[in-house]
Amino acid sequence: MDKDEFCEQIRLYEKSMYYVAMSVVRNEADAGDVISEAIYRAYKSLPALKHKRFFKAWILRIVHNTAVEWIRKNARLVQMEAIEEDIEEQSVHDDLTMKVTLKEAVSALKQPYQTVVILFYYENLSVMEIAHITDASVMAVKKQLSRARKMLYKVLKEDCEI
Repeated sequence: MDKDEFCEQIRLYEKSMYYVAMSVVRNEADAGDVISEAIYRAYKSLPALKHKRFFKAWILRIVHNTAVEWIRKNARLVQMEAIEEDIEEQSVHDDLTMKVTLKEAVSALKQPYQTVVILFYYENLSVMEIAHITDASVMAVKKQLSRARKMLYKVLKEDCEI
């Protein structure tokens, strides 16, 4: 794969990379930094990609791993638990003023549930591809999807009176 093909593939999967990065770092500025670093790493590792047809899973795995590394590296600066509590408090406030849309419900999911839901439903990846990207077993991904569905059902049932 040459430079032009690489750039074309990056443009093609730009939104997917953004969704994966946001699902982990939960901050637009950090997601942009993660994506930039992931693209750089992917370009350096391009010879390791054996088949072009696996580019999407390959690049999303790099983005996911880069985002997880970003969180670990910056954990001393910002406590992720505090961010999650702020998001939950904001979510509770929003729930009182309006119904939760599916997108908001997915965004409120904790990790790894949010990532697997985004990859499965929004990016149409198979359970096996998600397992490869997230470095989890196929069974773990299936359990995470099942639990995420139950969480989403519960939230939507309460807010939308299903």
